[in-house]
Parts: sequence; structure tokens; C-alpha cells
Amino acid sequence: MWTRWITIHQSYGLPRVAQDCRQFLELKGIQVKVVAKRTKRGGHVYSLRVPSSQQEQAKQWLHLFKQTL
Repeated sequence: MWTRWITIHQSYGLPRVAQDCRQFLELKGIQVKVVAKRTKRGGHVYSLRVPSSQQEQAKQWLHLFKQTL
């Protein structure tokens, strides 16, 4: 069965924020993958993706994580 992945967060520059969010969500039991892409100007974009079945729960946890920063 195919899993549809939904982007819930994007960060630019260094992958530190995306990796911290990924670790936090994985501790909460949510599947997460980080996808890296290069921009036209040579920068990087890091997208945090979760399965569509866990999207709402992941958004709630991510909001809580961002408030604690």
C-alpha cells in the first residue's frame, strides 16, 4: 500500500531546525522524513514530511514544539 506524504514544515539554510523537529516528532511516535532540495541560488530547502494519516497529530505536536523554542 502506498503512503501519501504531506509537507508540514519547510526551513531554509541549515538543516538544524528540520532535524530537531524530526527528532521531536519521532519521539512522539510519528513517522517523519526530511527531504532536501537545492534552490536556484545555491541554497537549500529542507521539507519535513509526514504520512497523511498522521498529519493533524503531527501539526499539533509541531506547534507545541515551536512554542517551546
